[in-house]
Amino acid sequence: MSRSRSAAAAVALAGLLVGCSPGAPKAAPELPERICWGAFSGPEVNRILAPSEKVSHSARPFVLTEEGDHASCQVYADRATSFMTGVELLASEDEAEREMWRFPDALPLDVGTGGSIRPGGAATYVACDPAASFGRSGTYIALEIDFSIVPDEAKAQDALPGLLKGFLAFTERELRCGGGAAERR
Repeated sequence: MSRSRSAAAAVALAGLLVGCSPGAPKAAPELPERICWGAFSGPEVNRILAPSEKVSHSARPFVLTEEGDHASCQVYADRATSFMTGVELLASEDEAEREMWRFPDALPLDVGTGGSIRPGGAATYVACDPAASFGRSGTYIALEIDFSIVPDEAKAQDALPGLLKGFLAFTERELRCGGGAAERR
């Protein structure tokens, strides 16, 4: 092999090995098509997550039948929680409003009732009047989405309203809320 071919091969091999070295940039994590009870698009959430070597997610069952019940889902990037979402059944609108007061610096968001957006998160609540056969009435649902680690805060802020609106529509469908507040928006 000529000296120039040997040098070219060495440069090409070094370029390939750089991608495998510990200091190399990480690739974007891969999530399933649907995550968190099927409420969210994995690729949509994936676009906001920080690059990582491994991604996984876990969720508490989406079984909400009594006031105080809640469900949550977390997406982990390299074992650190990166995306979290939760929904809770509340007994009164006062209780739902108190949930929103936890975020004093939040800005109004036109999703649900009392929707708000803040750096790395969004929340809302709505009245849920489920079908009589479901066994409840007059319940409120509070929803929250948070990103704890994002490489591009502006991209996360742009995505949050759509993610929250989709989560609200999913929750109203799953809980069989009459009237569908998300559908009226």
